[in-house]
Amino acid sequence: MATTTILPLLIAFVGLFFGGLSIFIGWYLWYDGRDLRSNGLTVTATILKKFRKDDQGAWGNLESYYAQCQFHDPSGQPKEVDVYMRSKLWYQVSEGATTQLTYVPNELDEPLPGSHFNWQVRGLAGIGLMAFGMLLILVLTFGGIQEWLSSNHAF
Repeated sequence: MATTTILPLLIAFVGLFFGGLSIFIGWYLWYDGRDLRSNGLTVTATILKKFRKDDQGAWGNLESYYAQCQFHDPSGQPKEVDVYMRSKLWYQVSEGATTQLTYVPNELDEPLPGSHFNWQVRGLAGIGLMAFGMLLILVLTFGGIQEWLSSNHAF
């Protein structure tokens, strides 16, 4: 009998945890590229050189992966920038190949890999994950608490 009264609370806590996690990840995906979605410009760049920087890793990595890229800004002037890439993308591209970069016009030195469309899809995925997280919290957490209260004859 004790497990049946605790099970709804466990379901409620699992729903709260995974719902909160989904909201956090969705918010990160949406928030990360909001400037690129609203007024970013996409250019085709040539990869001049791939390199790694030691001791500058993000998220616990020991190395950061960069590519020196060249593209032409809207005025036609060539620009060379170092672009941070995730390791999976860094291993997929090769020197001399082209890739798409998106940047905010007043921040020419900080382009990010991917097209404007890719950043829009990422934002929509973030909104979807946030909605899914809210649904998990609403259904599992509130439903589990309501079931626990009714099984303990609280109401």
